Amino acid sequence: MESTSLILAGIIIFAGSVVQGAIGFALGMIAVPLLVEAGFSLSQAVALSSLSIGIQVIFGAWKLRAHIPWSDVKLAAVVRYLTLPIGIGLLLSIENLNVADVKRLVGLGLLLAVAIRALAQDLAQRELPLAASIAAFGISGVLQGLIAMGGPPLVLWRTMRDFRAQQARAFTLMVFLLNAPVHILLLLILSRTMSADVLLIAVIITPLIYLGTAIGVRIGDRFSKPLLNRVALALLALIALNAIF
Repeated sequence: MESTSLILAGIIIFAGSVVQGAIGFALGMIAVPLLVEAGFSLSQAVALSSLSIGIQVIFGAWKLRAHIPWSDVKLAAVVRYLTLPIGIGLLLSIENLNVADVKRLVGLGLLLAVAIRALAQDLAQRELPLAASIAAFGISGVLQGLIAMGGPPLVLWRTMRDFRAQQARAFTLMVFLLNAPVHILLLLILSRTMSADVLLIAVIITPLIYLGTAIGVRIGDRFSKPLLNRVALALLALIALNAIF
C-alpha cells in the first residue's frame, strides 16, 4: 500500500463523511469519482467507498436503532441483495475501459444521481404501490453495485413516505449497513483488481470517517437542511462535470 494512496483516500473519504454526516447521503457519490481520479480502479473505488459507508453507518444506525422502520428496511434489503450482483456484473464488464471512459461513466452516473436527488425535494409524501417500491430498491441495488451510488433512489423513495426525520435517516442507514458486507464480499470474490490492501485502507482511516461524520452532523444541526442540500448538489454536479469533461 503506497502512502500517497492512503493519504489521498483518507482526504477523500473524510470529505465525503462530512457531507454525508450533514445531509444523510453522498459519501459514495463524492468518493467514487475522486478515487478514480486519484488512480484507484473503478472496483477498488466502489469497494473502498462501500466499506467506508458501512463503517460510517454503524455509528448512526446504532444511535437511531429505536426508530428503524423494519418492515420497509427488510423489503429494501432483500431487493437490493437480489439486484446488487447485477450492478457488480456490469462494473466488472466495463472495468477494462480506459481511464477517461471510466471517468466519464462515473461522471454521468453522478449527474443522474444528482438530478434524481434534486427532483425528490419537492415531491409530496404518500403511500407507494409495492411495484414502485421494488423498482426504486432494485435501481438502488444496481447503482450501488455499479458505482456505489445507491443512495439517491432510496432518498427519492423515502421522500414520498410519511416518515419522521429520525425514521428517514434510520431507514437509509440500516439499508446501507445490511448490504455493505455482501457488497464487499462479492467484490473480493469476483474482482481481479480487488485486494485486502484496499479494504485495509478503510480500516486505517476509520478515525477520519468518524471525525468527518461528527463534524458533518454538527454542521447539519447548525444550518438549514435546504441550504446544505443545495450546496451539496452543486458540489456533486461540479465533480461530475469535471469527470466527464
